[in-house]
Amino acid sequence: MRKCLLLLFFCFTQLISNAQIDSLRYKFIAPIDSVLNYVGRFDFSNNKQVRYDWSGTQIRFRFTGKSLAFHLNGGERNFFNVFIDDLPAQVISSTKDSVIWVAKKLKKKEHTCILYKRTEGGMGQTIFSGVYIDKKAKVFPWSNIPLRRIEFIGNSITCGYGTEGKDRHERFKPETENNFKSYASIVARAFNADFCILAHSGLGVVRNYGDTAKVSTKITPMPGRIEQALDTDPVLRWDVTKDRPQALVINLGTNDFSTHPYPDKLVFKDAYTELIKKLRTFYGEIPIFCLAGPILDEPCYSYVKEMVEDNKVLNKDGNLYFVGIPTALIDGELDLGSDQHPNYSGQKKMAAQIVPVIATVLKWDYDDSELRKQ
Repeated sequence: MRKCLLLLFFCFTQLISNAQIDSLRYKFIAPIDSVLNYVGRFDFSNNKQVRYDWSGTQIRFRFTGKSLAFHLNGGERNFFNVFIDDLPAQVISSTKDSVIWVAKKLKKKEHTCILYKRTEGGMGQTIFSGVYIDKKAKVFPWSNIPLRRIEFIGNSITCGYGTEGKDRHERFKPETENNFKSYASIVARAFNADFCILAHSGLGVVRNYGDTAKVSTKITPMPGRIEQALDTDPVLRWDVTKDRPQALVINLGTNDFSTHPYPDKLVFKDAYTELIKKLRTFYGEIPIFCLAGPILDEPCYSYVKEMVEDNKVLNKDGNLYFVGIPTALIDGELDLGSDQHPNYSGQKKMAAQIVPVIATVLKWDYDDSELRKQ
């Protein structure tokens, strides 16, 4: 029933998106307008179109009036959450360049809106071309922008791969990937922090999932992408001095050791250490939390822990922390979604392991209400 309702909603939005915009009734807000608040990495080189693809990227603003639409081209595999006034998300897609109406009968008052990218860069780039509101309505900048900021670097688990899958036997579909339900997004909400997610399914520190070699060369592993503005554009660089985080969370290694042949221990640890060194040149001595688990245990668990301990001694890095998430934390029937990846329940359990560690190190308060929800 739920899938039928979603299908009807998608058909409805696509149908009305083709209607001609009446300039006498609606006002256009350009994508480069300063009232729009962007969270994450975007390409602003074209003042008529903003490109983006990383998981969890957000466009936020406040507005008045009864109507709201997005001019969007997300391709066939991208999906988005739309939050208006903090109500449960509408899920939209835009398979071609379209105007998608997400509201027509709102009350005449000030509203909040967040357009949240559920899916990862592997699903393709998104082109955002602006917003439509009622002719006499107004748009205002986002208020109460969080002072805290966390950056996450990871793989499919961080992307939220399969968080809405019905069980661990279901094969992955883009519709079941919802980054809003990933541990990264949950952790950020617990701390009321903005965040940036750099994650791509199947990528490791030196070896990607299923590679027949010990070190991947055909597809760039995750450390090679951390300076990119877009996951799918290896050329466009991001200014790492912008929006510096106060904490970094890395969850890599699962794909390195998920299939044989495993990378050599020293090669893996050295590459991970080089990643840490590069991040230190970007962000200085901020706390970096290196996670291991919960899908795999050994040898990844021990290698990451050893790497952290080695750096504390040899490189005198006192702001590097290991957070082990045991496989026993996850119930194989209740906590797994598509392709045996953690579902929302499993992701909340992960977040509940991570949040107290970050809170202790940074001396941040947090709200654990989402973590405790069944």
